[in-house]
Amino acid sequence: MENHDYQAPGPNDLRSPCPALNALANHGYLPRDGKNITAGQMVAATHKQLNLGKTVGYFLAYGAIFKIGKIKITLDDLHTNPINHSMSLTRTDVELNEDFRKVSPALIDSLISEKDDTNKLTKYSFARQFIKRRDQSLKDNPEFHGLSRSQKIQVFGEYSLTLNCLTGSANEMGVEIDVNTLKGFYQFERFPENWKKSEKTISFRQFAKIIKETKKIQENLEKIKK
Repeated sequence: MENHDYQAPGPNDLRSPCPALNALANHGYLPRDGKNITAGQMVAATHKQLNLGKTVGYFLAYGAIFKIGKIKITLDDLHTNPINHSMSLTRTDVELNEDFRKVSPALIDSLISEKDDTNKLTKYSFARQFIKRRDQSLKDNPEFHGLSRSQKIQVFGEYSLTLNCLTGSANEMGVEIDVNTLKGFYQFERFPENWKKSEKTISFRQFAKIIKETKKIQENLEKIKK
């Protein structure tokens, strides 16, 4: 029987800048050592534990494999350009961070500060954090001059995956996520106790919908800011 208890990574285990993939490895849905991972394994793991639709899973996994240029990858391969990017929600910019495996509690607290009155993070929370992170990167990172179009889509895709996959509720899917649930994933890279995946499979249409809606909110906030 498979053991999916949480185990912190050991000194020789490899991890990525992605909290979700790290959590899947920490619970044994992906190889715990973070090595020799195929696109098929990523698709199967995200579908089994996060109920991410296989079409979305194939798009993301094979896209990463293609960019890296290897049939089997290690999780730390995801640190390489062009996959990794500045303005991460959990890590300081790659140009300023010697150890991309290290989570920044300050960045997570910054995101959590955007919660609403019910202790939830919404699309508005992520849109506001996008603006904050961009302004912070422009100020602190002399090598950062803004995200490319594809990087922007990638960033909003990460927001969409968080709101769709990690809420643990079909009713909240794509709408909001409890701050304590988010902290478990983002800071500790583990599945919280009693957490359950959404009963509804996340389709490509749903994935793209949240990207579009969150990006639109961000653009509207920028107009108000001006």
